[in-house]
Amino acid sequence: MDGKTIAPKNTMAKIYTIIGFLIALSIGLVCVDNIIHDRMKFRDKAVSNVEQTWGKAQTIGVGRLEYREGKNEKDMATISYNSVNTITNAEAKVELKKKGIYKVPVYTVNIKQKGEFDINKTNAKKAAFKINVSDKRGFATKPVVKFDNKIAKDCNSSRCIVDIYEGKIPYEIEYTVRGTKALSFDAINTSETYLKTNYWVPEYTGDFSPVEHKAKDGGYYTYWSVPEAASATEDGYRTLAYTSNFINTVDVYRMTERCVKYGFLFIALTFLAFFVYEIINKNKRLIHPFQYSLIGISMLVFYLLLLSMSEFINFGFAYLTAAIMTIGLIVSYTYFVLTNKEDKKFPLAIGGILGVIYLYLYITINLEELSLLAGSFGLFFTIIAVMYATRNVEWYKENQ
Repeated sequence: MDGKTIAPKNTMAKIYTIIGFLIALSIGLVCVDNIIHDRMKFRDKAVSNVEQTWGKAQTIGVGRLEYREGKNEKDMATISYNSVNTITNAEAKVELKKKGIYKVPVYTVNIKQKGEFDINKTNAKKAAFKINVSDKRGFATKPVVKFDNKIAKDCNSSRCIVDIYEGKIPYEIEYTVRGTKALSFDAINTSETYLKTNYWVPEYTGDFSPVEHKAKDGGYYTYWSVPEAASATEDGYRTLAYTSNFINTVDVYRMTERCVKYGFLFIALTFLAFFVYEIINKNKRLIHPFQYSLIGISMLVFYLLLLSMSEFINFGFAYLTAAIMTIGLIVSYTYFVLTNKEDKKFPLAIGGILGVIYLYLYITINLEELSLLAGSFGLFFTIIAVMYATRNVEWYKENQ
């Protein structure tokens, strides 16, 4: 049979060595992952510091009445009464507040809310009208309350003392509040919320999806509508809500972490390319295990380069820069050291292979739901390429 040959003992020894390096480099990937989580802790600490001075993620509740009934003081009980129908108009100005190297999304939102209470029977004459905001430290203006079509005067940032009676009592509130990262609205009884923001497309979470959301008037408009039948809970205590999250469109730590998860696979594919080169090249020039380790370590450094640069510049540009630096290093090492300029095709081939690997990795981490599909097809075509490249190798013959 007229094929290329390779010594089985040398081949198996090299395979075991490569596997050993892959295991060692897997430990290195774990260390990189730990570094990512450490940086995330620093980021979370910066967010916490901003929250302490600016205001936490706010939840805007509906108006609520609290009053006592009973003839004797000891028999008095506190009764809470939520507004029956509520319409909230919110206009949020979102900006990125810098804390060290981190940029934290913060907002100032103007709230205009109106609704009504439907009181069937009561002996009380006075009640506390409560203004529902989760973090009252975020108040930027004193709330203005109009209760029963009259301006309430006995007020602070938490409540107003108002006169009540049986029947339907309308109310209106207006105030400005500050918060960080997310803005939520309670869904109690029948509620409608109109939110306008200058922010790019938000992320929606919570118990209800928006009925409508679109770009409008140089900003973004969102509308929620929740009927009483949908907002009622069986236990009567749990409150449902809907949320608009003002997050960075690309979380560099999450994206880098996803890259690291593919790290073992792509280091293995690179080693495979060099190993296939060894067994099929005519000169039988061997690559020393130490040289394999240098190539593997340089691929580990890629993730550190990506992480460190993405904290300061756009993730895509950071990825491109780190990939070019890593590919350039490995191709130069291959050309000047491994082949001693004897073979120009292999360094170019390695550059092409690495370029495809890093491009494939970038596409895969951005696909999210389709990442498994892309990964499985990529591996399938990789196996085809290896089968084709080693088709003439006679594995059980000694070198001549």
